[in-house]
Amino acid sequence: MSKESKEEKNRNDVKDRRGFKAWDFLTGRKAFDGLGDRAAEFLTLCKTEREAVRWLEDRLRSLGFGEGGQMTEAGTFINWKGRALGAYRPGKRPASQGVRITASHGDSPRIDLKSKPLYEEKGLLMGDCHYYGGIKKYQWVNVPLEIRGEVHFKDRSTVVLDGRDVKLMIPDLAPHLDRNLDGRKASETIKGEDLDVILGHKPGAESVKEQVLSILKDRYGVSEDDLVSADLALVPAGEALLSGFDRSLLTAYGLDDRICVYTSFEAFVSAKDLEVGAVFLCLDREEIGSEGIGGAQGALLRILMSYVLEAEGAVGTFQLDRALAASEAISADVTEAFNPMYKDAFDMNQLPVAGDGPAVMKGTGLKGKYEGSESRGEFVAKVRGWLDEASVPWQVGSLGKVDTGGGGTVAKYLARHGIDVLDMGPAVISLHAPFEMMSLADVAATTAAYRAFYEGR
Repeated sequence: MSKESKEEKNRNDVKDRRGFKAWDFLTGRKAFDGLGDRAAEFLTLCKTEREAVRWLEDRLRSLGFGEGGQMTEAGTFINWKGRALGAYRPGKRPASQGVRITASHGDSPRIDLKSKPLYEEKGLLMGDCHYYGGIKKYQWVNVPLEIRGEVHFKDRSTVVLDGRDVKLMIPDLAPHLDRNLDGRKASETIKGEDLDVILGHKPGAESVKEQVLSILKDRYGVSEDDLVSADLALVPAGEALLSGFDRSLLTAYGLDDRICVYTSFEAFVSAKDLEVGAVFLCLDREEIGSEGIGGAQGALLRILMSYVLEAEGAVGTFQLDRALAASEAISADVTEAFNPMYKDAFDMNQLPVAGDGPAVMKGTGLKGKYEGSESRGEFVAKVRGWLDEASVPWQVGSLGKVDTGGGGTVAKYLARHGIDVLDMGPAVISLHAPFEMMSLADVAATTAAYRAFYEGR
């Protein structure tokens, strides 16, 4: 492309304002000052679902919410098995007539340590690992990692491992030695069994393993046997940051989906004059199909709503089912933003762009809409109205072309309860990479969108 045609294209891009709508919205709105810095702090502190739950629990306590279903004037919350959290704020209408729900997830792709992780070979202590979620495995080698998680002891006590002071790495093979691997597909360049981490090298009295176990015992009281009942993950080291010469891009591990945890929670606690009761959900296991005790297929929502309805005097399965079927929800999750280097991966007519506000996605799923959810047009129209009334910028989104892209969220599991649900969240560059990027302006626009949903009449 000639210099002149590039300049003309740039002028046209500015003229149609793609990528600028959220910045226009942010101008002059002092209420959002510092929001990006606060989001970055949250993302640095909370790199696992358990850390996110602990952070949310502390905030809710400080705001006067009752615990374990105990209702206060502020509301109530449940820490669900340490992996997920649900909270409720009362509105003018009783919850038996339905509530408004935002459902995000606190888990992100990562590398988990196996239950019997330690093995030593030629002076290197290795940690045997299993990747979690949909990753490009080659992105996770040769990058600084840190260990986060919990170890649970037989006496029912728990110790939290915050390994920010310990840096680890999964090694790759030097290009001088990998010529026999050149023919592998990108998805096979690094195999799952090769994602093992180096834990140490300095020998103790007998071995490197004994030296590292001695450190674990001194710092945390953890023995090798205790690792069987540990939940330990390797996550990218380093802080979330504002990147670009103009500091306009929030760059962090786990934007999918903890940026939606943060923005939907900010909307939940700041929403005013609620006509309809508000529910906030931070779920687990979304990256592997929402299975397990903390996932959207689990019992958290029904347990939370049972507590809420009991406080209103509406007890029974039928009352619960009726309240859920009268409810409305936003599946608060991200989508992939347009990347100028990979134009062919995107449907240019359904293009989510960084800086244009949250993407509204009527449907999810794979080829032919399999394994996804699709909102009723009536509900999409209602949400559109709330966003426009609040002057919140938003855009239509999709996850790539019909036969090459696709994915799912928690939406289909909420829909099983008869809940009207719509996917809405910011567009993020490089989903599932160790570090992801999004427009700083979209943090504010997404928060405003979730608040408009809670406050809508």
